[in-house]
Amino acid sequence: MTLPVIGLAEISRVATPSLVFSAVRDALIAHAEGRTSVPAPMVLDFPAHAGDCHVKAGYVDGSPYFVVKIASTFASVNNGLMLVVDATNGAPAAVLADEGKLTAWRTAAAGALITDAMTPADVDEVAVLGTGEQALMQVQWLRQVRPLRRVKVWGRRPEAVDELCAAFAADGLDARPDALDGAACVIATTAARSALPAEAFRSAIHVTGIGTDMPGKGELPVEVFAGAVIATDDHEQCLDHGDFGNAVRAGVVASDVDLAVGAVLRDGVERGGRSVADLTGIGAADAAVAAAVLVQLVFGPGTGN
Repeated sequence: MTLPVIGLAEISRVATPSLVFSAVRDALIAHAEGRTSVPAPMVLDFPAHAGDCHVKAGYVDGSPYFVVKIASTFASVNNGLMLVVDATNGAPAAVLADEGKLTAWRTAAAGALITDAMTPADVDEVAVLGTGEQALMQVQWLRQVRPLRRVKVWGRRPEAVDELCAAFAADGLDARPDALDGAACVIATTAARSALPAEAFRSAIHVTGIGTDMPGKGELPVEVFAGAVIATDDHEQCLDHGDFGNAVRAGVVASDVDLAVGAVLRDGVERGGRSVADLTGIGAADAAVAAAVLVQLVFGPGTGN
């Protein structure tokens, strides 16, 4: 039997934002409840080519499939694929040649869900730090779950900041290149290996960090964690190589103060005080999205998620 290889065009046809949001939310809640299998991720670093590759795997209890994913970024270009495997007999079911988009979409969905859950409902202005794909997508996907009026943008390359502001303006947002003025909600999306400018966080009620996804990275100043309600997508991952772990090693917070992102999504959290969400990306979310996509492709629209 030839293993089906499903390309991005066919994947995009069924991987609607609704499907991705639902799959990611369910996976994060299942993970918080201990209903997933998620081994430690493997990371390959290629500094000579400005690249890294992440290998993650995951399974959500009750799903027909588990998934092994390869996602890479070389010179700011994302790529990847997901191997979907039958969870009842271990037989490979399909390769989703998604070019890294399923990873991008599940990251955007996870960020939007927890940012919305932890940010006061009346906040309609965000500052986004970074100018890459996730900087754009975090705002676009957040707008699907809450209204936004203004976005402030910060990046190290002025031309990239201007381009991102233009993209946001084309979507009807008041977009300004002045994120260092601060905002109530800050979303950090960089590959930084040292803390971003502290002034960008001075007015923050809530901060979501998604860029610190491997050892050696660190974009949030550790001080933002002091006195904050903290949520992590995976406690051990975030302690090992997330910004939360950086804050723990700096002595800013204790290692047991974090809540599970899935628990926050399930139960809610009191909003109004300062909060931080640290997302390192979990294989269970990859598995949930890939399984939902394959179910749609095999059994037709409207099936499952």
